[in-house]
Amino acid sequence: MFIKGIKRAYDKINLDENIADEDKIDALLMKLGGEFLVSKDDRVYIFEKDGHTAKMDAKHARDYSFKPYVVKDMNKLFHDF
Repeated sequence: MFIKGIKRAYDKINLDENIADEDKIDALLMKLGGEFLVSKDDRVYIFEKDGHTAKMDAKHARDYSFKPYVVKDMNKLFHDF
């Protein structure tokens, strides 16, 4: 994924007042990797594409307001996607 695309998705979700703050990480994960999702038990998301697996525990994710870090985390998470 490209950083610009992640930033655009982050900004859209950040501005969406229909998404509660505590659900924004989950919304971003689904926006970026929804088509690759294989499991989402107890807010632990597992994505898979072409033999590559990525896992993110949304309960322990960084606070959504730390945009540079969240974008960096998402880029690292979906690097092979």
